[in-house]
Amino acid sequence: MPTAETIAWERETATTQQWPQCAVQQLPENTDLKAEVERAKQIIDLGENWDGEGAEPYLKATLDRAIAFLKMHSDYLKSYNLPLPVPRIGAGPGGSIDLYWKGAGWELLVNIPASPDEMASFYGDNYGAQKIRGSVDPRTLNFGIATWLMT
Repeated sequence: MPTAETIAWERETATTQQWPQCAVQQLPENTDLKAEVERAKQIIDLGENWDGEGAEPYLKATLDRAIAFLKMHSDYLKSYNLPLPVPRIGAGPGGSIDLYWKGAGWELLVNIPASPDEMASFYGDNYGAQKIRGSVDPRTLNFGIATWLMT
């Protein structure tokens, strides 16, 4: 159970980022990541009911928030001279954006919701020893997610 001390520590150590105006230009010099972001822009072009089952359209603002999340975690890993593994950026449910990483011994999915006021959800599995799941403010650097991306 969290104590007043742990809550205060979490507030002091959390890094919050404002949503960007044009996030693509803010990505670090990672050509593979930039190429994936460029490919993901096709999601915005899907439009309403793209699946024939009433799917919601995808907004540029949602994609920008996903890119800001990637940039924040990339900057943190870069401070340890580690590159951000390149995720697959895909269309999620309800107009959300999925960020999916699959490594040799692990996978991680982060879902950035369409609403900027909702928490992002995540699920990770390292195929045997540990599984994680939960929600996180997508404007805040999450050290647990960053740790998974260090492998």
